[in-house]
Amino acid sequence: MNQAEFEGHSLWSAVDELRQVLIEADQVAGQEQWQALDQMRFDQLQYTIRGMRAHRPPPEAEAYALATMDRFHSIVTAASAELGAFLIDRDELHLINAARLVDQALEGMGRPGRPMGPGRTGPPLPDPAAPVAAAAVGPPPAGEVGGPAGGPPPRSHARHAAPTPSHGPALVIGIAILVLAVAVGTFIAFGTTGDSDGGAECTSLRVVTATSYQPALASVADRLATRPDCVRLEVTTADGRNAETAVDKRHAHVWITDDASWLERYEAEEAEEYSEDGEGGKGVEGESTGPGYRRLATSPVLFASSPAMAARIQRAGGGWAGLAALVESRRPVSIVTRDPASTGDGLVALGGLGDAVWDSQGMDASALLLDTAYRTHRTASAIASTTLAANQVALVPEHLLSHHRGDRPVITAPGDRTVMMRYSWYATDVDASDPAIESARTALLTALTKGSSADAAREAAHLRDVHRQPPAMLYAKGTWVGRKLPKSNPVLDAHKVEHVFATWFAADRKADVLVVVDISGSMAAPAPGSGTPLIGLVRQNVKHLARKLPRAARLGVWGFGSRLVDHRDYIVVDPFRPLTPKHRSSLKKELNDLRVRDTGTGLYDTVLGAYRFAVTKARPGVNFQVMVFTDGLNQDDRRTHSVGQLRRALARAADPKAPVGLTVVQVGQRSPKKLQAALRPVGGEVVTIDSADDVVATFIHLAAGGLH
Repeated sequence: MNQAEFEGHSLWSAVDELRQVLIEADQVAGQEQWQALDQMRFDQLQYTIRGMRAHRPPPEAEAYALATMDRFHSIVTAASAELGAFLIDRDELHLINAARLVDQALEGMGRPGRPMGPGRTGPPLPDPAAPVAAAAVGPPPAGEVGGPAGGPPPRSHARHAAPTPSHGPALVIGIAILVLAVAVGTFIAFGTTGDSDGGAECTSLRVVTATSYQPALASVADRLATRPDCVRLEVTTADGRNAETAVDKRHAHVWITDDASWLERYEAEEAEEYSEDGEGGKGVEGESTGPGYRRLATSPVLFASSPAMAARIQRAGGGWAGLAALVESRRPVSIVTRDPASTGDGLVALGGLGDAVWDSQGMDASALLLDTAYRTHRTASAIASTTLAANQVALVPEHLLSHHRGDRPVITAPGDRTVMMRYSWYATDVDASDPAIESARTALLTALTKGSSADAAREAAHLRDVHRQPPAMLYAKGTWVGRKLPKSNPVLDAHKVEHVFATWFAADRKADVLVVVDISGSMAAPAPGSGTPLIGLVRQNVKHLARKLPRAARLGVWGFGSRLVDHRDYIVVDPFRPLTPKHRSSLKKELNDLRVRDTGTGLYDTVLGAYRFAVTKARPGVNFQVMVFTDGLNQDDRRTHSVGQLRRALARAADPKAPVGLTVVQVGQRSPKKLQAALRPVGGEVVTIDSADDVVATFIHLAAGGLH
C-alpha cells in the first residue's frame, strides 16, 4: 500500500465534508442547540485523523489499514448525513446522533469516552506507561499532527461552549495503539506455523468473527493446532456492518456473526442450505437455518431496569408487546441499547422491539413504533453496567450479564417471546476447491458444535447452545436463568434490518420516492377516526416524509383523477428532483395548494404511468419507491386499462436493472384482490388502511426504507 493510495482514500474527503456541514449547522443552530453542537468535538476527530496520516501504515498491513479507514469513512459519512438532516428540520436529535457517531470513531482509536448521560463512558484509557505502545511509535513529526507544538489544532469557529479539557496525550496513545496494531497485522494467530506433533504442516484458516465470539475460538485453537492435520486459526474480529468489509478484504474462509440477520444481507443466495448435519433442512423450533449459515450458539436479549420500571413492565404484560405499548404511551419509556450498526445485540434488540407489533398490527405499525422509540433512544456502549434513569429500559444480551449480581438493575426475561441472538457460521467460497481448506473448515466446525470442545467454547463466551440451554456458569438461584424461555422470534430478514438502519441513521434513508395522491372528491372525506380530511393528512405526511429524507434523496408528488390534462389522468404537483433547500421550500407551497377536484379516479392508468416513470428514473444502488394513495376505486374514466391490461403492461414495463417498489395504499375495506393480482408481475403490493393513525404509520414506513 503506497502513500498515494493511502492519502487518496475517501476518508480524508469525508472529514473535510463533515467539517463543512458542521460549519453550516453552526450557522443555523439556535442558542439552545449550541451545547449539542459542541459535543461533536470535531477537533479531536481531526487530530486523530491527522495522526493516522502521519503514521502511514506499512505495505504488509494494507488490509487492516483499508478496513480501518473504511470503517472511519462510514462513520464520518453517517455523521455528515445526520448534520444534513439537522439542516433540514432543526431537530436537535440529529446533532446528538452526529456527536454519538464521532464518539464512536474516537472510541475506536482508544481514547477515553466522555460521559453521555448517566453512567455513560467510552472505553478505558490505555495505560500511558504501557511499554509496548511507547516503543511502537515515537512522537508525531512536527508540523504533521495538530498545532505548532504537536497538540490539537486550533478550535473551529463553529463552537460556543467553553472548551473541553484536551485529550491530546490520550489521543497520541490511541494513535500509537492503532499503528502498533497495523504493524503487527490484522488478526490473532492461534496455533503454530511449523510442524505439528504429527509432522504435518499446519493449514491456515482465515476466520472473521464477532468480538464476543473470539473467546470461543481461542478455547478450541490449541486442540486444532495439535491435531495430526494441524489447523492454525488466523482470527480477525469485526462487528456489525463493518464485518462484511473485513470478510471481503481478508478473503476469509469462514465468517462467524453474532446474529444470523447480518448473513441475510450477505450474498446468501449463492450459498447452499445447511441443517444440523450440513445436508439442509430445519433448525431449532422448526426455523430454517437460513441460506448458507449454521447456528453455533445463542444469547437471549433481556430487560434491565429499575425495580419500579420492572413492575410497570409486568403490569403491561411482562413482555415485548407490553414494552412496545409503554414506548408509545403518554409516559413513554426510553430504550437503551448498544449501537445497532456495530453490534448484533443492538440490531436484534431494536428489530425485536419492532417485531413486537409486526404480526399483530402490521409492518406500518412496526415502523411507527421504531420511529417513536428512536426519539428517546440512548446508545450505551457499556450496556451491562450503564446507569439507568427511572424511565429507561436497557435491552441487554445475556452473555454480557454473566457476572451480574444484585438487585439493581433488575434483570427480567420477557414472557411473551424471546428475542434471540443467533451466533452463526458462514463458509465463504474462498478456496472452496482446496481439500486442505475444506478439511480445516470441517475440523473447526466440528470443534465448535460437537462434544466437550463445543461446550467449552460456548462456556468461554458465556453463550447458550442452539437449544437455548445456558452454560453452567450462568446458573444462579433467583435469576432469569432457571425459567423456561418462551418461543424465539424469527431471524430478522433484510427488510426488518433496513427498518432499523433507516430509522436510526439518516444516511440509510437515501431513496427516491414518487408519491401519487388521489385528488378526487372522496379524498375530502374525514379520515376514519379523525376529523381531518384525507387530503389534509396526506399533505401533512408528505411534508413529514420530506423532512425525514436526506439531501441525497429525490422526491416528487403527483395528483391524479380522471383526464386532468387532455387524456392524461395525473398532474405533476411537485417535480421529481433532489431535495435541495429550494425544492423543500417549493414543495411546502405546492402541497399547501393541493386540493380535491370534482373528477373521477383513473387509478389503473396512473399506476402504470407512475411505474413507467420510476423505471426510467431509477438509479443504480438507490431504492426507488412509488406510493399511490387512493380510496381504491377506478371509476368515471371512459378510456382506462382493465385489471388484466394493467397486469400485462406492468410486466412489459419491468426492468431487472431498474427495480422499483410499487405500493398502492387503499383507504377503506374494499377488496384489494383484483388490484393485487395486477401488481404481482412487478412485486407490487396493496396495503389497506382504515384509520388516521394508519395514514401516519404508512408514511413513516415509507421514510424507513419502503412499504414492502
